[in-house]
Amino acid sequence: MSSIAFIVGHYKCGTTWLINMLSLHPDIIGLAETNLFKYAFNKSPKERTKILFYKTAWAEVSTPFIKVFARKILNPVRKYWKPVVGLKNIEQPLTKYSLSLNERYKLKRKLLKIEDPEKYCQEFFGYFIKKFNPKCLIEKSADHVRSIPRIKNTYPNSKLIVVYRDGRDFVVSHRYYAKNMNLPWDFEESVKLWKEMIEYQLQYEKEYGLFSISYEEMLNNNKAIAIKILNFLGLNYTNDILENMIHKSSFEFRTGRKRGEANKKSFYRKGVSGDWRNHFSEKEKEIFKKIAGDLLIKLGYEKGYDW
Repeated sequence: MSSIAFIVGHYKCGTTWLINMLSLHPDIIGLAETNLFKYAFNKSPKERTKILFYKTAWAEVSTPFIKVFARKILNPVRKYWKPVVGLKNIEQPLTKYSLSLNERYKLKRKLLKIEDPEKYCQEFFGYFIKKFNPKCLIEKSADHVRSIPRIKNTYPNSKLIVVYRDGRDFVVSHRYYAKNMNLPWDFEESVKLWKEMIEYQLQYEKEYGLFSISYEEMLNNNKAIAIKILNFLGLNYTNDILENMIHKSSFEFRTGRKRGEANKKSFYRKGVSGDWRNHFSEKEKEIFKKIAGDLLIKLGYEKGYDW
């Protein structure tokens, strides 16, 4: 019988790295970001299905169809100079394009008939469990930390993982992401967003048994973290499986760059910790300390306010 797990947060904290790594395990099927628990409970079946199939990362909303089609044609050649495109379909988080047109049509028709939001979510995730029969299905949505009660009500036995990072590095990463996506951004609001995410995390850790790991831990000893997560999920592994997971999800494999080599326009911008020191002004430091300095201390990033 398949189990189900969710990576519930946080934005710009390594969740994509983690789902890429876990999707490489032979007993895991990963799903790209659906944000389903965020909108399924306050939208009609028609509205929620439209969002799911046309406005999410799972729907590859930021990738034009012609580009998706071109990838399928060109990737057998491109893999020789960009190895990441040579990964098998089930070695990476699945999107709607992992399904045939007919499969997408049938799934959509089923979902449109379901009013109850919990049953709607169960039908969607259950589809992938039935189709691929993994030991564990894992979905990643970086905004789902707010929806943990809904997830646990829908899947009481699900396992939840959260990835967090130094809030100052989050703010820097969030700034570049917003700029690349042409989204509005404000320093103070970004700090408040990080604070809100961490407060949800701390509130739900004990109540719902969240497995919390830091981005910095993943950077410093990814193999040890992979072992801890697989043990948490109750999955077996060998050293070869671990090495493959770590290598093919690495910054170098995914980008062709070394960690620290920046590409400001890439989703994988730099892949390091502590970069906030190159960006924060004295005024920004004081703003961060005032809003969320206590959380840096609580999480062990600082011992006080003298930074």
